[in-house]
Amino acid sequence: MPERLSSAFSLHHPENPASPHPDVREGVPMGNRWVREIKKLADGERQDLGAGLPPIPSLEVVYLTDPEALAAVLPPPLTPPAEPRVHVRITDIDLTFGEYRHKELVGFLAVDAVYDGFTGEYPLLIPIDLESAISVSRERNGEPKKLADIELIRAGDHVEGRITRNGVTFVEIVGDVAGPLPVGEPYPAAQWWYKFMPAVSGSGFDGDPLLVRYDQVRTPVTAESVEGKLVLRDEPTAPIVDLPVRETASIAWTTRSSKGKASVVGPVDPVAFEPFAYSRYDH
Repeated sequence: MPERLSSAFSLHHPENPASPHPDVREGVPMGNRWVREIKKLADGERQDLGAGLPPIPSLEVVYLTDPEALAAVLPPPLTPPAEPRVHVRITDIDLTFGEYRHKELVGFLAVDAVYDGFTGEYPLLIPIDLESAISVSRERNGEPKKLADIELIRAGDHVEGRITRNGVTFVEIVGDVAGPLPVGEPYPAAQWWYKFMPAVSGSGFDGDPLLVRYDQVRTPVTAESVEGKLVLRDEPTAPIVDLPVRETASIAWTTRSSKGKASVVGPVDPVAFEPFAYSRYDH
């Protein structure tokens, strides 16, 4: 998975005070639905994303690409890792809380990247089939989400995953489960996101772009190796083919839970970052 539940879940979950009033869901308007009462977090408190949720299945590929190609997609101040790893994941989030069901399929296309001596995953694109998750995730956290058609299928030991935009299936994973893998202990991980607001003038930004660090603890529950293949196809708004597969490190079907918190590292050079903001939007 993208290793966290979408921000839309926290906004729409029925236990959230900002979610629609039960009478609204039954078609009876109550009060002013344009305005919500804000529940502020205590000083120093941050939203713990994913805590208490069950393990979630994912089909995951890790491969090595050309070091120069990986280095070219890293915005400052991120630097290349020791090994040019690319992560491709497709996750099925299907949760039920009483009468409430939360369903989303999410992709994750990321490269390893280093900041301040720590290696984390820098997502180039987080495809998702839940439209309500896109704007809040971008605006609050800086996650690079785009709408896509996504499939994740397991029939016995056969597994398939696909991500499609604009009629092009630009990620396809097909294979068969070969056997169990060792299940490790919970481990720390991190992602790097960029939060920014394009300028009203059409050039640059309104305010400095921010580097966001998302720290996690991932808890594996099951892991199975998959014998199969990853196929990448050219799609201009999701050019993952520009990071060619030079060696497949692993393909696996996993279930795991995770929890984590996002924090702002600090501002980044707006001039140096601007060319990298281009891929956030379709052109």
